[in-house]
Amino acid sequence: MIGFWMLAVLIVVVAYALFLPALLGRGRSYTVDRQRLNLVLHQQRRDELADEIDGEELEGLQAELDKDLLNDLSASENGGKQPKQKGYAPVVAALIAAPLLGIVVYSMLGRFDLADFRAQPEAHQQANAAPQFQEMIDRLAEKLKQNPNDLKGWLLLGRSYQQTEQHDLAVEAYAHALKLEPDNLDIKALYAESLSDSLGGSYVGEPAQIAAEILAKNPKHHTALWLAGAGAAQSGDTNKAIGYIETLRGEYPKDSPEEKHLAKVIAEIKGEGQGAEGSEVNDTNERAVSSLPDTGEHKSIKVKVALSPSLSTMAASEDTVFIFARAASGPPMPLAIVKKKVKDLPVEVTLDDSMGMVQGMNLSAFDKLIIGARVTKSGQAMPQPGDLQGLSKPTTVENGGSYTVQISEEVK
Repeated sequence: MIGFWMLAVLIVVVAYALFLPALLGRGRSYTVDRQRLNLVLHQQRRDELADEIDGEELEGLQAELDKDLLNDLSASENGGKQPKQKGYAPVVAALIAAPLLGIVVYSMLGRFDLADFRAQPEAHQQANAAPQFQEMIDRLAEKLKQNPNDLKGWLLLGRSYQQTEQHDLAVEAYAHALKLEPDNLDIKALYAESLSDSLGGSYVGEPAQIAAEILAKNPKHHTALWLAGAGAAQSGDTNKAIGYIETLRGEYPKDSPEEKHLAKVIAEIKGEGQGAEGSEVNDTNERAVSSLPDTGEHKSIKVKVALSPSLSTMAASEDTVFIFARAASGPPMPLAIVKKKVKDLPVEVTLDDSMGMVQGMNLSAFDKLIIGARVTKSGQAMPQPGDLQGLSKPTTVENGGSYTVQISEEVK
């Protein structure tokens, strides 16, 4: 802010410097030069007359010249004083009023908080845009309560919730839209996509089932092919996953950005270190996953989850609960995950290898696991301050074993 005012003052000073000649009396020096010029011309004229004429005629003409000189000198003095008397006041008043008027207008229409040079414009925009965008979403949701048959409104609301990562609410919005047009394949695909987001990126189960229903009616549906391919890859069915992605790849022109990207995806599913263009797979976790040995085991464990009575007042019955298992030492992404509601607690669920989100990333691939459960109001898979959670110590799990997790702490 200080830098802004320093620059503003500097600009005003430079502008004022342009008025210095008028303010410092250049008009007076101009008057003195005019008088001297009149005297020089008068003397030259007298000398010329003296060379050409003499006698009484010369004296008469010189008298006339002297009279004209006096008139010229008098006019010159009056003309020099007039600008000084009448010109300074308006100029000085304008110079004082201009910056004051600018400050008043900016205080009414501008924003002083944006004058800080150290501020980050994007941060200002994001900080201001997020509440405004959420306010617009809330208004749309209220409007749809009054007009529940507005299909376009529900689709817009669903996309808005997706953009703001409110995945559970996006699922509900698309579910309303699907009730209005139950045979619309595009809406089904949007519903399945948001459902997988709400499950922390898991495409197995219901998302994959919906994708299969869509492909039964339209084998070339782009979103359904992607969902089906991702679900097959997470389930460990590499051949089926490649088949879906290859079909989707064929829908795009050769060497298009989409086709090149899908070629890389296929290479990664195969566990190759390079894509179609020979470029290396840069993601460290994905390279680690491709090198994991296949133990041939297929683990399944039971997890009992309860909410500590001391935290019961901090959780609403409709809050989302994620129950998961992840590697004690390795990538932080869940190896298996199940979604429930607080009202379902206490509950017992099964976590198994079929819930792996990436090929090779399952319960059997790691010796020690951390089993956890988390209550989230935002519906996001990543922990947020204010969430409630419970985590086990690193544990060597046994196939068919039963484990207990109590949600007893708040995420800070």
